[in-house]
Amino acid sequence: MKKFQSFGYFTTVVLVYSIFINCFTVFPYKQETIDSRLLDKKEEEIISNKGKIDYEFQNFELVLKIEGASFQETLEKRKTLETKIIHYDYKKTDGYRQLDMDDKPWNRYILGMFADIGALLEWTTIPFRTISRKKEEEMISENIIKSEKTRTFEPKELQLILRAENTEFVNQNLRSETIRIPLTEIRKFFPKTNSIEALLYYGKERIEYQNIPVAEEIRKMKLK
Repeated sequence: MKKFQSFGYFTTVVLVYSIFINCFTVFPYKQETIDSRLLDKKEEEIISNKGKIDYEFQNFELVLKIEGASFQETLEKRKTLETKIIHYDYKKTDGYRQLDMDDKPWNRYILGMFADIGALLEWTTIPFRTISRKKEEEMISENIIKSEKTRTFEPKELQLILRAENTEFVNQNLRSETIRIPLTEIRKFFPKTNSIEALLYYGKERIEYQNIPVAEEIRKMKLK
């Protein structure tokens, strides 16, 4: 008799536990609110040197078109205070809503009662488990709001470096704005390379970098 009674208690506990697990339908979820406030803004006039490397393939040659110039620019600096507020709320799952509208009285009243008890326990513990947090951080951003070209560099003022497989094969001052490099030469000296690095300097300042893929063009050349 005691065994059956113990089994009955065990079954009841498992049933109640299962009901609570399935009907605990109130749970917390996190929300983030971000507020940004401008602290300071100022403008600064700067001189900026920039370069441009365009490339194309013509008759199995790599054709580089290069230019460089100096710009008078207005740089805007903004300092803002970003406040992130993390807080929590709770919501019901679809299962909880379905209990309220279930056609079966057992589900609507009995399971609904256990769900309400579980929800009540969840509601009472949420404030202790989900305390809001606030984090403040100063952010600095820069943006070019005005740019005007003041001078175009002569080719001889620019230095071009070409690299493949970590090896320089061109390092010279330009004589013209256009350079042609046969793909056969690239294939001959760098048979495993997939790309070429092009670096453009004005004095000691690097003003442009370009990674140029050549593997596909070399493959096409092999098929000819």
